[in-house]
Amino acid sequence: MSLILHRTTQPPPQLRDIPRIPVWPLLLSYISGEVEERRVKRLLLPFARQHQADIVLLLKQTPPADMLLWRFTGRHNVFFAEGEQWQKHSRIVKAALQRTNPLEQFAHLCSRLCGLIGSGGRVRWNDLSHRFTLDAVGTTVLGYEFEALDKPEGSLITQYHLVMSAISSPLYVFVGSLEQLLPRHKVRREVDALVDKFFAILAAKKTNPGNDIITFMLEEPNMTDQELRDNIVILFMAAHDSTAGTMSSLIYYLGKYPEVQSRARAEVNLILRPGDEVMVEHLSQTPYLRAIIFESMRLNNPANVTLPRVADVPVNGLIIPPETPIFLNMCAVLHNERYWEKPSSFNPERFMDGDTRADEGNWTPFGLGPRQCPARKFSLTEQRFLTAMLLREYEWTIPTDSIHINGIRNAFSPFAINAPFDMDIDFRKL
Repeated sequence: MSLILHRTTQPPPQLRDIPRIPVWPLLLSYISGEVEERRVKRLLLPFARQHQADIVLLLKQTPPADMLLWRFTGRHNVFFAEGEQWQKHSRIVKAALQRTNPLEQFAHLCSRLCGLIGSGGRVRWNDLSHRFTLDAVGTTVLGYEFEALDKPEGSLITQYHLVMSAISSPLYVFVGSLEQLLPRHKVRREVDALVDKFFAILAAKKTNPGNDIITFMLEEPNMTDQELRDNIVILFMAAHDSTAGTMSSLIYYLGKYPEVQSRARAEVNLILRPGDEVMVEHLSQTPYLRAIIFESMRLNNPANVTLPRVADVPVNGLIIPPETPIFLNMCAVLHNERYWEKPSSFNPERFMDGDTRADEGNWTPFGLGPRQCPARKFSLTEQRFLTAMLLREYEWTIPTDSIHINGIRNAFSPFAINAPFDMDIDFRKL
């Protein structure tokens, strides 16, 4: 068995001088369902430090072509397209995002969220953040009312969660050939039924346009229905799943560090009087809140790895052979002590004016370069808006019996997304 594993996981001869993380610990980590950020901190970072290496070889499962994820997301979108096709998608998606002004929708959703929290008490925050972001992406991207805050068991929401749970089965993700050996016909039908609903939303938008990203993208004559559908699904997933985890982490850190929360509240109250409507210019005057968001996303970044790329160019003096997948492990970058002093400590001060590390390629939650997440501004605005509204209305703490009392615990995700689970927060109305 060891000999077979050794032969099947050998890197190309040109790369065999690069330090290589041992295969067996990695396999045990994958099989046990260990979350990506723990694997990075337990295996990858210590190994890289030991060998003083920026580049290491890591056994990583490349998503198989017949994986059900592709059946749902498609490949003709801004995340997965390549070359000229990607340039087209990037231009159209960015233009649509720039035309979107979501503050009115955010204000409405924040009001509904505060209505659910009411006078305070213990709240399952990761559940509320998922429902909030579902409604936010529904109204701003799709122009569709999920009503997840009011009706958490809505049919489309339930269908989406069932499909994602099936797609995310660790065994089928790690052993891609199982989709051929043991095809899941029922799951395929469920995926197709959900895809049909997204097509129906797209068709409805053609006759009933609105102030949403789909409407703006439909004005582009060079986009096919399949390309529109693929982009809608991937934007929906990115704006919901990763942002929900980010919102959970942000509120957690503010609850864990009350002095930080108090300072942030004072900053918000300084620029927003009771009854003021939150505007973009208000948010731009909250540098400390921005620093808190940046530090929260550094400590528990939304996703841990970028999509694999192929290259035949020099990297740190090494020639990477053509068709070799290259991953940027964002979690490793964001917790590397060579770039961050005391990387495990929560310290928003590192992002205050005068510290440029966020602009030097070390702060990578949205990726880097031209292919970084196109919804970066949208996500940061959503976080800043919701947090400012909550700071005006409540103060909150982490319950002493929380499983997160000594640090965030993320749920397992085969797609390397950090999403806290069973996160309760104690709110008190101000």
